[in-house]
Amino acid sequence: MNPTTVSLGSRAVGDGAPCFVLAEVASAHGGSIDTALKMLEAAFKMGADGIKFQLFRSEQLVVHRHPGRKDFDTIELGTKEWRKLLKAARASGLTLLVEAFDEASLALAAEEGADAFKVHSTDMENPEFIRAVAETGKPVLVATGGVPEEAVREALEIVGSAPVILLHGFQTFPTPVEEIRFRDLATWKERYRVPMGFLDHTDGGSAFALVAPALAVAWGANLVEKHFTLDRSEKGYDYQSSLSPEDFYRMVELLRQAERAVGDAPAAESEGARRYHRTMARSIVAGALIKRGDVLTREMLAYKRTDVRFDPGFPPREADRVIGRRASRPIQADETIREDMLE
Repeated sequence: MNPTTVSLGSRAVGDGAPCFVLAEVASAHGGSIDTALKMLEAAFKMGADGIKFQLFRSEQLVVHRHPGRKDFDTIELGTKEWRKLLKAARASGLTLLVEAFDEASLALAAEEGADAFKVHSTDMENPEFIRAVAETGKPVLVATGGVPEEAVREALEIVGSAPVILLHGFQTFPTPVEEIRFRDLATWKERYRVPMGFLDHTDGGSAFALVAPALAVAWGANLVEKHFTLDRSEKGYDYQSSLSPEDFYRMVELLRQAERAVGDAPAAESEGARRYHRTMARSIVAGALIKRGDVLTREMLAYKRTDVRFDPGFPPREADRVIGRRASRPIQADETIREDMLE
């Protein structure tokens, strides 16, 4: 059985650990190693925990007549460039994740010390490649977007005992809000009992793009992946669902606030909640002067907020502990009734 907590580099991912924020470069570097290096630097400043690159060889990814072949050729980085970039990522302090699309790219990333690998949803029905990813010995992130659940189960069987994180979400440049389906995220997590990630592909120019990751955390996401670009106004590759560095930073801040709002445990009560209750809760007080020796009846009592500097006495739900007992001394109107006042 896969563990409920997975280590990505030096970070734990799972319930009880902070949500892992993954900055997704994808094709936003546009085939420029210089841009990719700038994005690496930006990811660190944006507050991301890790960075992810997509490694592919267009010759092995698409046929020559594929409508996107020219773009893939444009954004493809060479082996020497990838080695330079991956080495820089390893030295950046960020966790390095790689989404490889062929075994040669997978081997290159493994050789350069990638901390974990993601299997793209379009490779989820490619058992040989999934097996190759699992054999790296690194954690495997499995994308479920648009994939038949049978294929997901088969992929998990192939992965075996390797640490695994399931990922919910898909890209439609951008993905409409109504197709996010946070409930599915919670369902996957409950069904497979592994850490769950959210791939956020909402419109990077919308206000909702800043809060969607925070909502995912509330639904149980342990990892959030979000695209970013250095300049959205340039409308480069993958800009549709990408945040600017400034907005990415704001998104992380909102996500961290959401974590604090969710709380640590279902039954835990915060000190703030306890303080609020002490200040606002009602106590049993004398509705009018109660003389020494009087037997207390319900009609003699009132339920009011009291001075929190003193003993709050009995809450209204404990009125039966008071009714029928004698006052051991006079109790003034509005005075809190306490145990030492009763016989």
